[in-house]
Amino acid sequence: MERPTETRREGDLSIEDVDVDSRAAIASAIAIGTLGVLSFIVQPGLVQGFVSELEVSEAAANDLAFREMLGVALATIALAFASRHINLRRTVAAGLALAAVGNLASAFLADGAGFSLARFLTGVGEGIAISISFSVVGVTQRASRNLALYLATLLTYGAVGLWAMPWAFETIGLSGVFLFWAAVLAVGVIAAKHTPRRIDDGIEARATALNLTPPAKATALGGVLIYNIAIGVAWANLFLIGMEIVGAPQPVANALLASQFVAIGGALTALFFDKPPLRLPAIFAGIFGGAAAIALLLGSPTFSAFLLAVCAFNYLWNMALPFILSAVGDMDPKGRLMSAAIAMQMIGLGFGPFVAARLLGETDSFAAVEKLTIGLLVVSAAVMAGPLFIHRAKLRERTVAAPLASEPAAREA
Repeated sequence: MERPTETRREGDLSIEDVDVDSRAAIASAIAIGTLGVLSFIVQPGLVQGFVSELEVSEAAANDLAFREMLGVALATIALAFASRHINLRRTVAAGLALAAVGNLASAFLADGAGFSLARFLTGVGEGIAISISFSVVGVTQRASRNLALYLATLLTYGAVGLWAMPWAFETIGLSGVFLFWAAVLAVGVIAAKHTPRRIDDGIEARATALNLTPPAKATALGGVLIYNIAIGVAWANLFLIGMEIVGAPQPVANALLASQFVAIGGALTALFFDKPPLRLPAIFAGIFGGAAAIALLLGSPTFSAFLLAVCAFNYLWNMALPFILSAVGDMDPKGRLMSAAIAMQMIGLGFGPFVAARLLGETDSFAAVEKLTIGLLVVSAAVMAGPLFIHRAKLRERTVAAPLASEPAAREA
């Protein structure tokens, strides 16, 4: 049942202060999150578009993707510190508007420093929208379930978007794509009125939330960062890897379309298996399975191997992510670690293309990108393992201690 909302007059977009667990707040956060990833979720197609439409190298295309993701990362870092002290409703509206302006400018700046700056500003706006929307969903009582619904929505758009990218470049060009995104973002500002002004007032700690030590929290955040660097390295280059295998854009787009629909199933897996005992197995299966999927691309893979690899990778990524974020969020009863986890996620995804660009500048092969992804995924699992098992052990101790603590009170009664 939804808690009642409180009405205040502050000259805001809406005078209604929405509770984080209300349907309006969750639906708004999911919509805003989708707007925030309009370009990132189709980044493999966009990077290919930079290569084909702007006629730049693969390394330069990765650098352009990095400019945008750098903006996303910096925005999420700033909000990790400031989100408890600002009006989120006004901030997310400003972020969506900034992303719209950035895409509009990108449409009229074909290349050069101006284009890079426009992509950076777009990323800042996107980062604001992504960070706030993830934070709202992440502190809800059923975070894993709501994050799964969030991801399923993003992936549905991503599936259609990736499939349509080659057609869009042929019909309206890269500038037309940017103009379309600008228009959608401008209209999407309306969704901001259902964003809570704050997300820390009156939030109840989840039953699985425990306060771990600062070193354990820092280690968990480090694992999230490493995991998402690996994802960013791979995700930005999957279209280019497919092009190296088959040499034609539409089959690659079709494969990525299939992987997005499979990824929706991954997110829904988290929705149906939202049980604390299943969380750790799901996290490690997702990480190691993702590494195995990328390993299929080593050597001289066939298109069938590429299709299998991208589908498995996307499924396991989106199956594991809700569990990873909710697990890290449970290491702080006040929910403050969620904002930091989102910042680590966006920093990792942002610097993934940067790292890939450095590798591709030194070699003509994507093998280095694939090997780095595999290595980082394995390392992320090793880093996260400690805090995750500490949290599980402490949760079991509390569960055992609770009935014992209630026995004296029962005898006195």
